[in-house]
Amino acid sequence: MTDGASLGDIRAARDELDAVIEEVRKVPGYERFLAAPTFDDVARVTAPVPLVYLAAADPGGLALIVRNGEVTHVPLAGLTAERLRDRARDHLAIYAEYVAEPNAVRDRWDTSLDDLTGWLWDVVMGPVLDELGRAGEVVLVAGGLLGLLPLHAAWTPDGDTPTGRRYVLDTVAVSYAPNARSLEAARQLAAEVTPSRLLAVAEPWPVPAARLPMARGEAMVAAAAFPAAPTVLTGAEATCLSFEWKAPQADVLHLACHGFAELGSPLDSGLLLAGGRVTLRRLMELPLRVRLAVLSACETAMPGTDLPDEVVALPTGLLQAGVAGVVASQWAVPDRATAMLMAEFYGRWWWDRLAPAAALRAAQRWLRDTTNAEKRRHFAAAGERPGWLPPDVADRFLGWLDLVSADKRSHSRIHAWGAFAHVGA
Repeated sequence: MTDGASLGDIRAARDELDAVIEEVRKVPGYERFLAAPTFDDVARVTAPVPLVYLAAADPGGLALIVRNGEVTHVPLAGLTAERLRDRARDHLAIYAEYVAEPNAVRDRWDTSLDDLTGWLWDVVMGPVLDELGRAGEVVLVAGGLLGLLPLHAAWTPDGDTPTGRRYVLDTVAVSYAPNARSLEAARQLAAEVTPSRLLAVAEPWPVPAARLPMARGEAMVAAAAFPAAPTVLTGAEATCLSFEWKAPQADVLHLACHGFAELGSPLDSGLLLAGGRVTLRRLMELPLRVRLAVLSACETAMPGTDLPDEVVALPTGLLQAGVAGVVASQWAVPDRATAMLMAEFYGRWWWDRLAPAAALRAAQRWLRDTTNAEKRRHFAAAGERPGWLPPDVADRFLGWLDLVSADKRSHSRIHAWGAFAHVGA
């Protein structure tokens, strides 16, 4: 949506959205893709976890909190449509500069993320958390351009924390969902599928992007959780054809590769594989029954920006394609920090048996709050927990941690830990 969009622009964008959804509904099995849920659909999924609908509007936005069949309205006076457009535009502009010149723009990117997420607390998540009270987890349905923004990383000052801030994730575990019906289907699939067969894709090559030195280490961590039947595709093996052949045989996917977001045509977003790319459009044609897909890649959770209802993104499409839960990123993520985050995530999800959203939350808080010395002790003790962290991966982590200041928190900035979000069940 451009500045000063006319009514005709909005109607044209609405027509474009309808055309995208109609195209998806032509695929066999997706006839009810993003069909509007009834209130019974909404009420049914909110018994265990509150569902929060968020929308910007003029003169102000609104949060609808649905739990146990009851709806609470929370006015969000500062969440105007115009202000949200400005914030999203600025966020994407500085992000584009950061992707083009990461070393030169990193400080400005960090400052921009701090400013954006502080604003998100003040105008959106602070009022919502006040109303939620003691809820331990929440599912957010973020309408419009809010789907581009890291609501889970919103923060307010707090001198009693290691970072001097209290983030949303310090209060609740956050999941996202496109709507209640998709969430209900995801929960049903999660209950039916027992994760046992892993397909990991690590650093496909050649691709038109930079190498990912820690990607194979991530695949080793994921494979260690599924020693009976892991399939790992690396380098030139990780082609589109091999992925499309193996994915329907797996019930856990770990994709440590480059992703890309086509913001104006979200069905063409996807993953870079050896010699080609697999798009969301193609993923939705595969017969998948997957408990969890971990997209340890760049931009895998970004939806489109040109539509007034930003509902089609890679995680959303995967939910429709037969994946119960997705962990994906909202921006280009640093390789080493991501590898550490993923190691901790698998430790919490697979070995400690936390739910995916809770495991991701715990891993993000750990990565953010621990000093380098604490990380070093943690990874040095990996041998005391057989099966969790392969020794080669632990050695690589320790080699880097030996080179940095022990008392520093090298991953406390939002860019290092805040990109990843959980979608679905």
